[in-house]
Amino acid sequence: MTQITILGKDNQPVRYAFLDGGNLKLEFEYYARNDDEGDYEVIQTVHPENYAAIATKFGLDPSEDILSIIQKISDTGRGQELVDALNSKEIMCELFTWLS
Repeated sequence: MTQITILGKDNQPVRYAFLDGGNLKLEFEYYARNDDEGDYEVIQTVHPENYAAIATKFGLDPSEDILSIIQKISDTGRGQELVDALNSKEIMCELFTWLS
């Protein structure tokens, strides 16, 4: 399984992307900083019918493979912009969160 590390402006990972049954999954886990906090995991699932919205937002060719599009977004340091678009539902996705 191919996994892409999506980087933000500061060159730090903001999500990890891969295909799962044709759907694009974007995951990240935030680890507790102290004993009073828990770990927090987020998984955003984008269905194929919404892939073109990602490409269009970033001025990329929607006929390209979605993982190639995601790689280009990461390579330009615009990963946080993608996360923000997912969080705001500008790009439709299903959201799953888990706190441990």
